[in-house]
Amino acid sequence: MGQLEWILYLTASSFYSISAVIYILSVVFKKEGWLRYGALAAFVGILPHSGSLYIRWVESGHGPYMTMHEVFSSYAWVSIAVFLIVALKVERIRLAGLVVVPVSFIMMGFGATLSRDIYSVPASLSSYWLIAHVGFAKLAFGGILLGTSLAVLYLLNERQEMGKGSEGMKQFLGRFPNKEMLDDLSYQFVSAGFLFLSVMIGAGAVWAYQTWGRYWAWDPIETWSLIAWFVYGMYLHLHMNAGWRGKKGAWMLVFGIFILAFSLFGTGAIYVGLHSAYMV
Repeated sequence: MGQLEWILYLTASSFYSISAVIYILSVVFKKEGWLRYGALAAFVGILPHSGSLYIRWVESGHGPYMTMHEVFSSYAWVSIAVFLIVALKVERIRLAGLVVVPVSFIMMGFGATLSRDIYSVPASLSSYWLIAHVGFAKLAFGGILLGTSLAVLYLLNERQEMGKGSEGMKQFLGRFPNKEMLDDLSYQFVSAGFLFLSVMIGAGAVWAYQTWGRYWAWDPIETWSLIAWFVYGMYLHLHMNAGWRGKKGAWMLVFGIFILAFSLFGTGAIYVGLHSAYMV
């Protein structure tokens, strides 16, 4: 079963790479019709990816959150799934795959380089609140990544309007939601992601109390998650109350996604803490 899981993982990664190439080429050559093939390749890829995660779940007896290999794989799956669901409902934002799919493929690549050994969840850590904590973390990343992708499209539109791109590219981007709609959609997805992030932190605090007898210990991942929460809370506040719409807000989201990614993936590799002890 382990070999089948790995084959499915590599198959999914291959389709994600094909999807990423199609998205990039669709923009380079201004071929709007190619976007559906990029989305189709991503959809085909998520099928073996789902099978890979399911096999590992059955073999390990827990969800894909114990090792960094599982973490990267599951975050990539959620990011692709959120994008495909939204793109199915709002076809005109399929271009967001230009960011979502390559990022997901890179996460799969990182996951492929890490240990694929299976570890059980210690009885002391097994809890409903662990599942809620991890689940909302993945939803938060998926929503915010999609919102950030739309912010990147906003910046591309802004660049075209400033005369820094070709007329053909301007016409190509003009077939998709205008800057105002991109800004609004980006704000909405980040708002949802912020709420998911808030629930993640709250569920993690309850889980920590059940496990270690305290709600907060300033563990590196806890601290950086709180920093990310403040960054997105500040973005929402500035967007609503200080007129940080458009370019300023878009650049803030580009900055914020690196903070969020570091809090979720980087801290366990750099810092030694309660979380890193189980993220092998």
